[in-house]
Amino acid sequence: MNGLVLYKSRYGATRQYADWIATDLRLPVIDPERIDERLLAASDFLLIGTSVYNGDLLLKTWLRGNTHQLEQKKLFFFIVCAPSPDVSKHGQIIMDNIPGALLRPSTDVFFLPGRWIFSDLSPSDGRALMEKALAEDDPAKKAVLSQDSDAVKKVNIAGVLEAVRSFVP
Repeated sequence: MNGLVLYKSRYGATRQYADWIATDLRLPVIDPERIDERLLAASDFLLIGTSVYNGDLLLKTWLRGNTHQLEQKKLFFFIVCAPSPDVSKHGQIIMDNIPGALLRPSTDVFFLPGRWIFSDLSPSDGRALMEKALAEDDPAKKAVLSQDSDAVKKVNIAGVLEAVRSFVP
């Protein structure tokens, strides 16, 4: 079976996960916005990595524009977002960003903790994160959002690797 790791990253956390996954599974890593359509068509399964900013996946537009090419493939999503004690928004992120035709019972979705280092963020991303922290009522969530955080660790991809290995003979 042929597979690909596709990803879109802004600050490098998603790229790091994509590289680890690709290395462990011996698959090529490709920017989906630069993929050759023949290579995409020849793939039996895809691992799609994207980060979340203000509730939107970086690959939201690409997913919608390529739904017809993706809907017959086995899909594994790894979505990289803020490491947070609040996982209640995951379902909404999925519903708002991944086209319904791609959300089949066979689709696997994993949320992986990301990173942000305030000095590395663009001014608008840093401001948005600080505004979110200031608006947060829960002290634990406020603490997480108002300081640098790096939860990107190779151990976090274990579930993704297990799911792919159980699918690929």
